[in-house]
Amino acid sequence: MPFRPFGFSFELRTPLDLTEVRRRVRDCKRSIVDPSDGPRGLVLGRLVWLWNSAWYSQGPMLVGWMSHDRQGCRLSGRSGSDLNGMLGITAAALFMPVVAFLDYRDGGSSPWLYVIVALTVLAAIILLVAGSNDRREGLPLVTFLETAIGTGGRHEFH
Repeated sequence: MPFRPFGFSFELRTPLDLTEVRRRVRDCKRSIVDPSDGPRGLVLGRLVWLWNSAWYSQGPMLVGWMSHDRQGCRLSGRSGSDLNGMLGITAAALFMPVVAFLDYRDGGSSPWLYVIVALTVLAAIILLVAGSNDRREGLPLVTFLETAIGTGGRHEFH
């Protein structure tokens, strides 16, 4: 299984125009504060941002971009287990070695800082592997989009 902590890519094509695709996604998704589970989110211009639960923020997420195509509209993006969490973990893992280097450059002598940095980077690697293994959790959101805009799509689980 490939290492993809930021979910899997998808691409949907439809003969509908961009305005109709945007309207269908907005009409089919749930309200952001709807207490039941199901696709909810935002459609901001050409950006589509969906997630599954009103209360569980670390759940499956989808981020997509709509664009004009010769045959109609194309919607492509990424879907996975927790995209915003994976971005935050990656930022922390990349920032911690910088902190350690700056401390070393300034003559820092605390070995505990280096232990904390090493443990943070190790934890980030473990969480990124777990996110890669759970990327299939975003598949219902892609299926929702396929149903909403009425077309088949292409992604790694098809």
